Formats: sequence, C-alpha cells, structure tokens
Amino acid sequence: MKNTNSQPILCGTDFSENAKQATNVAAALAKRLSAPLRLVHASEIPASPVIQEHLHDEVRRLHDTGADITAEVIEGSASEVLMQTALQHAARLIVVSSLGKSAPTRWLLGSVAERTAESSPVPTLVVREAAPFEAWARGERALKVFVGADFTASSDAAMRWVAELRELGPIEVVAGYVDWPPEEAARLGIFRPLQWGGGNLPEMQLILERDLQEKVTRLLGNDHVSVQVGGNWGRSAHPLIGMAVESQSDLLVVGSHQRTGFDWVRKGSVSRDILINAPISVACVPTAPASRMAGPHMRKCLRVLVAVDLDEPHGFAAAYGYSIVNPGGTVRLVYNIPRIRQQPTDKLESAQLVGASEAKLRMLAPEKADAPDITTEVEVTENRETAEAICAAAERFGADIICIGSHTRPGFSAKVLGSVALAVLQTSRRPVLVVWPPTR
Repeated sequence: MKNTNSQPILCGTDFSENAKQATNVAAALAKRLSAPLRLVHASEIPASPVIQEHLHDEVRRLHDTGADITAEVIEGSASEVLMQTALQHAARLIVVSSLGKSAPTRWLLGSVAERTAESSPVPTLVVREAAPFEAWARGERALKVFVGADFTASSDAAMRWVAELRELGPIEVVAGYVDWPPEEAARLGIFRPLQWGGGNLPEMQLILERDLQEKVTRLLGNDHVSVQVGGNWGRSAHPLIGMAVESQSDLLVVGSHQRTGFDWVRKGSVSRDILINAPISVACVPTAPASRMAGPHMRKCLRVLVAVDLDEPHGFAAAYGYSIVNPGGTVRLVYNIPRIRQQPTDKLESAQLVGASEAKLRMLAPEKADAPDITTEVEVTENRETAEAICAAAERFGADIICIGSHTRPGFSAKVLGSVALAVLQTSRRPVLVVWPPTR
C-alpha cells in the first residue's frame, strides 16, 4: 500500500448501514494516504434519479473526512464492476462490507465480498466494524492485525501487505500458523506416537515457532510482532479465526490463491472459510502467478547441515560446508546409521556405535583457528532411509542449506544405481549443495 497518489482506493456501496461502515473506512484510509477515493454503486439496471441522489448523499456525508471523493453508478453485477474498475483505474485496494452468514443460497453463490476477494487483482478489505480503523487513521490507537501465516508465497504476499500497512500508522501484529501434526512429525523425522486430535509434540512446537519467527522477522521485523503456532487435525480456517479473536485483533489478513470452480471444490479455500466465518474485518491479498517468496538472496547462511558418510574414506563435503557458512554461524555434521527399524538392537551396543560415530564427526571439524566464530555441532541418526534422515535432520536444524557429497559423478551409473545425494535433491524442501568427489 505504497503512497502513490494516482492510485485510488475503490469502495463499493449499496447504501446500507453495513456499507456505510466500509465507506467510512475507505474515506479514512484515503485521507491518511492522500489518495483519491472512488465510490461505486453497481446496478443491474440503468441508474434511476433515486439511486443517483443516494450516491450524492453519501458523498456529502463523507465530505467532512477531507477525502478527495468521486462517485459513479456503473451498470453490471457488483463484483464484476469492482474488479473491472480496479483494473481500469489501477486501484491499490478495494473496500467492501459484508453481512456475514445469511441465506442458504450464499453458500452456493457467495456474497459480493467473497466473489470480489476471490477474483480481485488487488487486495480486498472486507469491513465488519469501522471504529478501529477510524481511530487508527486519526492516530488515536494502534491497529491490531492478525495475519494467517505459513511457508508459501501466498503468506509472503499477505505479510508484505501488512508491512506496507505499517507505513501508515502503528500496528501490532500477531502471525499465526496452524499445522497438521502428522505431516509435521513426518517432515521432522519424529516418530513418537501422536494423540489423535491433539496438538504438536513439544519438540515440534519449538521448531515450528522458531521457523515462523525467522520468516516473520525477515518480512516484518521484531517490533510489535509476535507469533503463534497451533496443531490441528482439521481445516485451518477455524483455528486461525480463534487465534485472531483471542488476540483481540481488529483485522485478519490472509493470502488468497483465488481458487474457483472444481479447483476450489477439490482443494478448498482457507480465505473463503475465513471470509464466511470470521466475526472481525478480513483482508484478502491475492498472490500473483510470479510472486516471489521471502527473498532467499537477502538471507545470511547461518546454519549449514553437512551430511557425512563415515563408511567412505573421505570427508570432502565438510570443508565446503565450512566455506559457505557466515561468521557467527553453525555447521552441523550429520551421519545416519542405516538401521532397520524393526530389527531389535542392543542398547549398549547402539550407544557405543553412536558415541564412536560422533567422535569421528568431530575429527572432521577444522581447528578453531581455521574456522573462527563458527560453531560445530554433530548429530548421529538411526534410520533405514538415509536420505529421509538427512532431510528430517535439516528440518529440525532449520538448515539454510544442506551440503552433501556424492560418491559418483552424474551420468548413467548414478541414474541406474541411484544415490543418497539424488534422493535428497528430489525430496528436500531446502537448498542442497552437492559436492562431487575429487578427481585426483
């Protein structure tokens, strides 16, 4: 929501009391931005003198706000008129009101607010109460914003919009993430039993909070920002709404994939569920097809995981791991003992093997003088699938990059025989540096 005066705020009105809440907010934002406000009434039939008079009355009512207002009646359905007008005038924001749940037909046809938010090329603010926005625009209080967060480009778009909103006035932000515990446990390589319908295991909770905090900090900083993470075995919309209400937020912001038709039926829409059920105002921020995620080029490389195979007479990948980590960072050397999970093992023998492996890993670390300000950690895992163990260890560590050595150079043999490095490349969610073996 950058301050570009030529970009108007667009507000749709049907002259109802709910619509007046939306026009009040639109006028307050327009005044705060020194931006023009376009007030639009959509009519399926040619505008009558009565409609025109209603529109003029609304302009006169908003005159004291000091906003620069233009108003017009446009023939067509409300959502289509708003979207076309937004494109025509390069609007920065669409503001509409919502009645919330009503007749059963709305579940099939949707409200104007939902149809607009699901298709709009610009963010859509659905207003349910104007007072918090008006007080914030007058500089009387901070706006409390809850943003639905995850680790996708859609979430990044929502947080970037919140960052722009902060330029207009003080905002207190809570970023909330709702995960599905079975998926997160598998990703992190945590095989302890989960309680059906329960939340995250403590170690999962700590890792998710760490990762979310790091992402939010990159996009929003630390000032007046907090994070909340909760595990849920169902859809995430209702838990997110609960978090927003509990934090007494004035506005719930979500990214929107803008799914329609069969795609919406198949995958569902968190943003639509929130629009339908949230008792507070909602902003839906669209994700452009080419939207980039939180810039990896801006991140320091502070956590490098080096996957080591102690069964081979080399440790050439470790040196590369230390060469790319930033000062003050950590290199974690990881070795997996390829056990068969069902095979019973002697606990003492297993502990001795792990201890011996940890000692071998430490021998690969350079001297302190060679790697100043770099911390070395070691981890030994036991998993029959080494690639799975490496990827899970990287998730638990929060690695900025995985560094792994390959036994063979790329070619026919690697394709036929496969390799751990190839499996990690195919499955890891994190960047991977593959180090080919020395030629001599």
